[in-house]
Amino acid sequence: MLREDKFESREAVAMLVITCMAKVFFTDANIIARRVGTTGWYMVLISAGVAAVGFSFVYTLLKRFPGKNIMEVYDAVFGRYIGSMLSFLLAAVLLSSAAINLREYIEVVKIYVFPKTQPSFLISSFVIVVVVLSYIGFENIARYSKLAAYVLFIGFTILFLLASYLFEFYRLYPLLGYGLRNTLFQGFLRSSIYGEITLAAVFAKSLNGTYEVKKVGYTSLVIAAVLISLSQLGFILIFTYPFAQEIVAPFYTAASLIHFGTFFHRIEALFLFIWNISILVEVPVLFYMVLLIYSHLFGISDRRPIILPFAIILMTISLIPENIVELTGVYIKYLREYSWIVFYMFPAAALLVAVLRKKREDKYA
Repeated sequence: MLREDKFESREAVAMLVITCMAKVFFTDANIIARRVGTTGWYMVLISAGVAAVGFSFVYTLLKRFPGKNIMEVYDAVFGRYIGSMLSFLLAAVLLSSAAINLREYIEVVKIYVFPKTQPSFLISSFVIVVVVLSYIGFENIARYSKLAAYVLFIGFTILFLLASYLFEFYRLYPLLGYGLRNTLFQGFLRSSIYGEITLAAVFAKSLNGTYEVKKVGYTSLVIAAVLISLSQLGFILIFTYPFAQEIVAPFYTAASLIHFGTFFHRIEALFLFIWNISILVEVPVLFYMVLLIYSHLFGISDRRPIILPFAIILMTISLIPENIVELTGVYIKYLREYSWIVFYMFPAAALLVAVLRKKREDKYA
């Protein structure tokens, strides 16, 4: 039987922060500008506040069942049948997110870098990397995430500083965007942007106790919220919000505007490098979480035989959208606006049932 992979909290934090951050590099800034106008930079902070409340439910639930991951807690609270259904829905959302995020990345790369290359070829090339990373194990993915985090942070900082000469603060007006009420509503609705912090509950056994799950979750949320807010702020300071709504890949476009003298330009190549690293963390992490949940549901001790079949499913789902319009208008819209139900409400419901039925397995039981 395979042992649970163990790694440090810093590696877990790096993994979750990158997983949350990766999606803002693509079409997310464009979508946020369409929803709230100029207020995206603090709308994402509102989303972080909602996510903090949602993660509090997750942590409190795990604290009642120390030593268990979220799938085992669902089984303990609801019974094997309902618990398995909730875990299966979580796995379905994670697998769909991995596939749709991969397709989003491929579509943007196809538009700007490989316009004549078939999406299926680009996707299959990437899925091979996901398979290899899954075979070497979750512990190695976590350690790779920690190394990648340094590169990503340095690259992000360099790009932000280089683009700062393009900032115009008048572009923050109107400060309330399309209205404070709309910003609050969208902030709540899009709290799923931080939903991946709840993955700490899925790999809870890889950490040293429930307290470390709490530390990893909240630390990841704070770091991701600050970085995403800075990204949105820099984006709106470079482009007026009506123009920002028309750009497919806002941050890539912003990087292409950076010029210093005659020789220092085409800095978007660095940004593309950051993209590659972030997506090579996000998709393998989500994919491996699906393997963990599926293995729990069917009592599978060796996950390696199911990697290839799930990789084929991942590739198949990613090929379902016909184009980027359908991808952003349907799949990304519903995943990023409603997956909070699975990330936050399922644990909240489990916590409520556990309290009402007085179910717990700690020393006070």
